[in-house]
Parts: sequence; structure tokens; C-alpha cells
Amino acid sequence: MSSTTESHPVYLQAIETVVPQYSYTQEYVLDFMQRLPVYSGRQGFLAKVYRGSAIERRHSVIGDYRRPPAERTFYPPTEDLTPEPDVVARNELFVTESRNIALEVARKLFAAMPQVQPSDITHLITVSCTGFSAPGFDFYLARELPLPAAVNRLHVGFMGCYAAFPALKTARDICLADPRARVLIVDLELCSLHFQQKLDPDIMVANALFADGAAAALVSSEAPREGSPSFRLDAFQSYIISDSDGDMAWTVGHTAFDMRLSAYVPKLIQREIRSITETVFARAGVSREDIAQWAIHPGGRAIIEKAAAELDLSEEDVSASYAVLRNYGNMSSVTIFFVLQEMQRLGRRGRTFAAAFGPGLTVESAILRSA
Repeated sequence: MSSTTESHPVYLQAIETVVPQYSYTQEYVLDFMQRLPVYSGRQGFLAKVYRGSAIERRHSVIGDYRRPPAERTFYPPTEDLTPEPDVVARNELFVTESRNIALEVARKLFAAMPQVQPSDITHLITVSCTGFSAPGFDFYLARELPLPAAVNRLHVGFMGCYAAFPALKTARDICLADPRARVLIVDLELCSLHFQQKLDPDIMVANALFADGAAAALVSSEAPREGSPSFRLDAFQSYIISDSDGDMAWTVGHTAFDMRLSAYVPKLIQREIRSITETVFARAGVSREDIAQWAIHPGGRAIIEKAAAELDLSEEDVSASYAVLRNYGNMSSVTIFFVLQEMQRLGRRGRTFAAAFGPGLTVESAILRSA
């Protein structure tokens, strides 16, 4: 099915976001990193990466980076943070923090939409690639809100930065199949749990980009209220860039999750993005001239720049992406919800092209329309 207009429209009714309480300026993190013994002799590389990132501040569930060694709660009480916590300790913190943050952002969504109650939710879709448990945070979220005992639950796991799109697409398909469905999406990523001291350039770059955040969204077939900042979900498109699986990858290592992030990723996106837009435009029955706003996943400064250059977009066209990158960094799959919410905050209207890029290299895109 190419578009919701073939049957009945489905809407992304609302988006709410939260970030953890701890935040650090990019300059503070750079100074902290340059003082770690492991990076002796690499201070120049670190400065180039951090100062060229277009990031000013990021958030984390870890507060230890400002605490004296004796007061740390996650890292050991040593000046250089070693021995580093292992992947088990990192996942244990994910389990605890994911439950808290998921509940916080979901409650924020319901507070913003008093006409919808947790008891009205028929489906719950959760998204994350930064930790695991069974039962997962979806189970505890359903219990604590509480959602109906018969709520249908689905978790989208380990898909990376583009995972919000499969979640939205699945929510739309559920609502097309059952117009009475109300789907709650809760997407959270705690990327900072996987900071690790390695001289691998890919991991050094990942340390400079990724951050923590969460989003909650409601999808349903109900007509939005007059003036509400909602989007109609018109069309989705998946695309796998050939011979690119080694350029972006995310695996479980001994210490943390290891990130493979090739410098070629922005160039690959630039090479393919025009044909991707043409395909999803045709699927939605629109042309480039119909697009009023562009929601590009801010995976990094170069990704925004290369995509914008290939699509002949101005800096203003991608200002929401730059704003999210500047204020929050790359929060993996959550980030596109922050970009869409920033567009709502700016009061922008009209059709939106949205896209995110992740392991594979996979590109997920969509055509949305302000309702």
C-alpha cells in the first residue's frame, strides 16, 4: 500500500521528548577526553573531531564526568575511569534507566493529550538499540502507566538510527487494519553507556557524536484536533545501499557495544539520496516542489551537509536538523522525533520529506504532511 490516502488517513498525533538530567558541553567533553592517558598524542585528532562536530551540548544518564573520583556511581574511583565497566554493568544501567525514562516520556505525552488516556491504548511499540532485557522496558511501561492488560506489544531492537521509521510504518499499518487502534510508540536510546577508551578512530568519532534521549508518539486514525501539531503519515520507503554493510555497524563487544562508522557514510548518502527521494515521491504521488520541509537525521555534520548539497537545500531548509544536532547530538533512532518536534515548534506546515540512515547501510524515508 503506497499511501494512507488509498483507504483512510493515519496521523502521527503528537510527539513529546525528554533527555536525562546530566548534560555536558562539547568543549567540556573534549577537555575531559584529552586528559585521559589513553589519548596521549591524539589530542589534535580529538580537537578536530569534537570542534568540527557542530554539537554544542549532549545529555547522558551518567553523571560521573563531573564528579570527583570518590563520588562516582558508575565508573571506578580512578582518575582515568579504569578499569572500564564491562558490557554487563552497562546493560544493567540501561535496564534501570530505560524503565524510568520510558515512563517519564510517556507520561509527558499523556499530559499533553488529556483527551487520550493510557487505558485507550491498543498497541505499544518500543524502540531501542542500546540495551536488552526480558521482560524489557515495554513490559514495565505497560504495567506502570498502566496500559490495558491486553495491550499488544512489539519491540523494534538493534536497528540503529533509522528504527523510528519501521516503528511508525508498523503503527500506520496497524491503524489501516483497525481504524479504532491507538498506537503508543516509545523510542529511547542511551548511547552514552557505550563510551569506551579505544584508539580505534571509528569509536573515537562515535564518542564525540552520540548521546541519550527519548521520545513518545501517538499514532491513530482519528482526525486531529484543529490546530494540533500533527502529521499525516502518507508514504514510507526502505532502501539498502549496495556494498555498504561494512561502513556502518553496531555489535556487542567485550567492554561495550562497538560502533563501526566509516568516513565514507556521508558520501554514500550523497550518492543515493536523490534517487531515494524520487522513489518515495513517486510512491506518495508528489513532486519535489510539493515538499515544504526537510527532516534529515542529523547523524553528523557531514551527513546533513552532503544530503543538503545533493538535494540543493539551503541551510534554512535543514535548520531543524542542525538545531537538534547542536543541542542534543546524535541520539540514534530517537533523533528524528526531535527533528520533527523542532519543526512543530517553529510552526512549519506542509509536506515533509523525512529520512534517517543506519546500519546496513539502510536508508528509511517517509512523506508526512502537517494536518
